[in-house]
Amino acid sequence: MSLKLISGMMKSSGDEALLAMDAGGANQMVVIDKGALLEVAEPRRCDENRLQENIDLFSRIASAKYDRGDVEPDGRIQIGADDLLAWRQRAHVKSKPENVGRISE
Repeated sequence: MSLKLISGMMKSSGDEALLAMDAGGANQMVVIDKGALLEVAEPRRCDENRLQENIDLFSRIASAKYDRGDVEPDGRIQIGADDLLAWRQRAHVKSKPENVGRISE
């Protein structure tokens, strides 16, 4: 079951963001650390605009982690820069064409 985004916001400290997501009637909290917010796009920024510009991407990463059972002991889902890089690598591999044949000369 995939999560559905309810709301997203930066914490007042500016060091991380929170997503509230619906998990079939229960709320699931997602914490996005500063490293992920800085890594997601250029120029590197950690602010509300950067979160909102990429909220769909962070929601998809959170949903995939939830579906895999990758949840912290306290019940939250944590997204860091390493999760973002792993997501990009999987997306890049999926987008490569399969068995591109060579043209004979």
